[in-house]
Amino acid sequence: MKGVFAIFLIPSVAIIINSCGKEDPFFEVDNTAPVIAEVTAVTTPTNDNTPNYTFSSTESGSIAFEGPCSSSTTSADEGTNTITLSSLSDGTYIDCAITVTDKAANESNLLTLTSFLVDSTASTLVETTAIASSTNDSTPDYTFISSEAGTITYGGSCSSSTTLAIAGTNTITFSSLSDGTYSDCKITITDSFGNSVTLSISSFVIDTTPPTVASVSPEDNSTDVAVSTTVAVTFSETMSTSTITTNTDNTTCYGSFQLSSDNFTTCIKMSAAPSASNSYKTYTVTPDDNLSRVTNYKIQITSSAADNLSHSLADNYTTSNGFTTYSAGTIQGTVKQSNGSALSDVLVSFSGANTDNATTDNSGNFNKTLGLGSYTLTYTKSGYISSTQSATLATDNQTVVVATLTLLSSSSCSAGNISGTIKDAVSGSAISGVSISIRSGANVTSGSTISGKTDTTDSDGLYELTSVPAGVYTGEASKSGYITSYFNVNVCGNVSNQDSNMSTTLNSETMRIVTSWKGTDDLDSHLEIPVSDAQDGDSDKTDSTHLFYGTTQDNSISYSGISTRDYHLYTDIVSAGDNVTLDQDNTDGSGSPCGNGCGPETITISKIRSGTYRYHVHNYSRKGNTNNSKLAESEATVQVFYDNNSTIFYVPSSAGNLWTVFDFDNSSGFNPLNTMADESDPKKVDDH
Repeated sequence: MKGVFAIFLIPSVAIIINSCGKEDPFFEVDNTAPVIAEVTAVTTPTNDNTPNYTFSSTESGSIAFEGPCSSSTTSADEGTNTITLSSLSDGTYIDCAITVTDKAANESNLLTLTSFLVDSTASTLVETTAIASSTNDSTPDYTFISSEAGTITYGGSCSSSTTLAIAGTNTITFSSLSDGTYSDCKITITDSFGNSVTLSISSFVIDTTPPTVASVSPEDNSTDVAVSTTVAVTFSETMSTSTITTNTDNTTCYGSFQLSSDNFTTCIKMSAAPSASNSYKTYTVTPDDNLSRVTNYKIQITSSAADNLSHSLADNYTTSNGFTTYSAGTIQGTVKQSNGSALSDVLVSFSGANTDNATTDNSGNFNKTLGLGSYTLTYTKSGYISSTQSATLATDNQTVVVATLTLLSSSSCSAGNISGTIKDAVSGSAISGVSISIRSGANVTSGSTISGKTDTTDSDGLYELTSVPAGVYTGEASKSGYITSYFNVNVCGNVSNQDSNMSTTLNSETMRIVTSWKGTDDLDSHLEIPVSDAQDGDSDKTDSTHLFYGTTQDNSISYSGISTRDYHLYTDIVSAGDNVTLDQDNTDGSGSPCGNGCGPETITISKIRSGTYRYHVHNYSRKGNTNNSKLAESEATVQVFYDNNSTIFYVPSSAGNLWTVFDFDNSSGFNPLNTMADESDPKKVDDH
């Protein structure tokens, strides 16, 4: 058995020895380390906080970092590798290094990155000396501080030849700028690392030219300018207030702002120094008193007017033709309470041809001079129902007296019924079948009437409108064969005796004048008639005669036995129908109140002749009193029917016993006078 074992053992050993002598295909020995080298260094300086770095490696492997640099890339390939460094703070990097270790654990050489600088922070810019907000320097200097040096670029409307900035204070000079406002100018500083910062330059104005007059008000060649106008001038730029002056002491032409009607021999005195507006470009002056009507005025601005940079006007400025004030008139009236007492502090607003305001005084009176045209007057006061009234100024120097307006309490006045009687202006008899309607406001003769508030007079001339809201209204009375008549009504509860007179339709040559009033006094109508011979015994009157009840005309003048006590026959043509008739002389007011309607006292001119008629109302009861207010308090009205229209005149609020109402000429029409005077002798009324 031993022999057998030996035989087996020997071959086995031989096999082992033989196997160890051959090469092992699964075993590799690597003792060579990778070699790495810098290919592209980090740009320096750089404003990139995550810069790229490129290196080469002879083998692939894992990357290890030393120093302050790192990267999310941790493996390298054989050949060229680009890695992105993790975010770096601003600063200098001199000790960043990498190694590459191959898979056999052979570590490469230590590759130190070339030193580099990271700078991602832009310079700081601060404006230290802005350009003056207004300057006459077209190449102004500008000063700023930069925390770093760098290049300068410009934005907006500004530029400069200076292109480099230093760290610290810098002064640059802008290239030539045109006159104007500069609000878009900017400078940008870019440092050596490419970091930029922009600074907006404070807005400024370049002004190298003298100011000019851009416009005036009223405009040159303006007409119909209000006599109460203010005068204004607008310059091309902001002006120095101290150089815009005017005369406030007298009519001497001094100051830079002048107004004159005599080519600056004298100047209009102003109430105060010019007031500035529109960023000190527009200056307004107010004359110390109203200007004269129908007068030409010129505006002059002297060369002493200057802007804020002391640039004066190159020359005196004078309007070429100036402006002309309007033909003007005056609207006056009175406001009362429902108890008849005066109402003060009522705001009266005028709208229409011009716009203006007035306020009633302690007597409830107001007056306002305005340009010719139609107006709506609006009356307002706290605690009262607002109301309106219409008025028209038709001729120069005209005074229009509007109806006394009663402003009603908004708390105590309620709706009510309106009733009254419509009478014939000549006979005084009632008129039936007259249509009655109303409109809101006083003296409103056109437009829609109030729906549902109408009536027709009965056989006694009576009418009634029911449940009319509290307020002021204009009544309209119309009937075929009659001229439409108007009357004002104040509704504060039920109101009666709202009467009116009507005239039959007249031919084109006929005029009828009707006077009505309130109170106890006897008012008389007086008419001056144009004739060729004097008939009233007044040697001063060679072209008119004076008709009133109580005067006896020349008894030699008669026609068909008609007494001249009641009729006047024209002396140069005596023919049928060619006369003036005193139809009614009503004395109901004498001695006893006649309520809401004394009169009517009526005169009819059967044929309008060439020449001027003048009409007066005389307070016969107060003929011996001067400066008496009873006539004004009577609320007298004169209603004129002519050319199939009705015109009403209202007594002025001023004292006197003689009211000169109007002139009439058939070529020019009515000229309202509305003056008050005193006259004790009825025969001398025509002296006024």
